[in-house]
Amino acid sequence: MATNTTNGNLVCSDGTNIPLKTELAEGTESDLKTDTVYTVSSMNVGDYAPGKTVVSGLVSCDNGVGYCYILSQGLVAAIIPWSVKGAVSDGSPALCQPYTLKAGDIVRCMNNTAADREAAMAVYTASGISRIFKVTASGGATNELVDLQTGNSVGDTLFGQRITKWFGTSVDGNKIETQGFVVVDALGNVVGSCSATNPIVQQPLFSFAATNIALNYKAQYLTNA
Repeated sequence: MATNTTNGNLVCSDGTNIPLKTELAEGTESDLKTDTVYTVSSMNVGDYAPGKTVVSGLVSCDNGVGYCYILSQGLVAAIIPWSVKGAVSDGSPALCQPYTLKAGDIVRCMNNTAADREAAMAVYTASGISRIFKVTASGGATNELVDLQTGNSVGDTLFGQRITKWFGTSVDGNKIETQGFVVVDALGNVVGSCSATNPIVQQPLFSFAATNIALNYKAQYLTNA
């Protein structure tokens, strides 16, 4: 399996920058560690800068990207905006809220091939919860995005929450036959719509939302091939 150099940079509230660089295998979620050119040794971010508060940042992959986040005590603590090199318009987009690093925190990244059809939807709720939902499309179908960590639906994962910010990524382009990714209620009615940006050609950015989530809600999109 091929590997690619994945880069990133996290900016902290006191002006500290945390450069990231690791050779990551394609198609495997991996740890993205600090860049040894600037940090001497390769370290996870929580061990390199415990107590620093990250306010913005970006991670870029060579060919394709699935998602990126800070893992803390087994949970998605913060979503790090992701992109593909050469398609970046904002080199340090703000996080949904500042996040203070703890010892043991890890940046996790999914580095993909350009042809990989993995789609991801990053969401942030009014109560400060960050989650990522994903699916890999195959042919014409209704594709449900499920929680990265549990495999549960958006309704089971975020019951009683209100999504206030989100963005989505997919390379499928005109294969998608919905307005990006949609959230549907138990009766199949659309209650929210999230962008589905192709990260190879355009950097995805968070947009505002006001989508209340209840049981049996699903995040999905339709493809024609």
